[in-house]
Amino acid sequence: MSEKKNIVIKVKYSADEKKVNDNICDPKLITEWNIKRIALAMGGLLFFVVIIFSMTIKNTEKIEPTLQDILPDKVVSRPENNNTDVSNNITRAFLTFKIDNNEPAGKIDIPVKLSKYKSTSLYYFVELTGMKGRTVYHEWLLEGKLITRKKVNISNNNWRTSSRQFFANSDKTNWMVRLVDENNKVINELNFSVIYQ
Repeated sequence: MSEKKNIVIKVKYSADEKKVNDNICDPKLITEWNIKRIALAMGGLLFFVVIIFSMTIKNTEKIEPTLQDILPDKVVSRPENNNTDVSNNITRAFLTFKIDNNEPAGKIDIPVKLSKYKSTSLYYFVELTGMKGRTVYHEWLLEGKLITRKKVNISNNNWRTSSRQFFANSDKTNWMVRLVDENNKVINELNFSVIYQ
């Protein structure tokens, strides 16, 4: 029997051909931007930002432009007594810490005592009768300057409404909350001071 012999073939490349073949095998990183996907992602992000922004705008009441022209620096005189003035159209009007199902959960004694270490919100609750179709405003004033104003359209002869104000520790403590009609006539007014403990 004869032995098998392996045959070896050697190929020699010239130096120029070897460089050409090495360059073909080197991988290169190519970056492509998918403009459609980027635009779609940015559009989706913008959509969510607009939704969140519109939800926060709906929850805040804006002061009417004429109010800023009329009342920004006007100081309101404070009556001597701290009692609630009740007109013929107001059944109840007072401050409370909580509103449950359009009803106040208790009445706050004056002066109002709050913690100086945390923010607290107070509600001005008013029950109205015989004012269907009219518009009233809840106004919160600090040291005689208007802080917030909430518009309320009355849709029934017996109507309950409230507005909320946040309180944080401050040197200014003399507050007034009032109910004003569409002619800027004060229907109800409550003056109170806040003691931070």
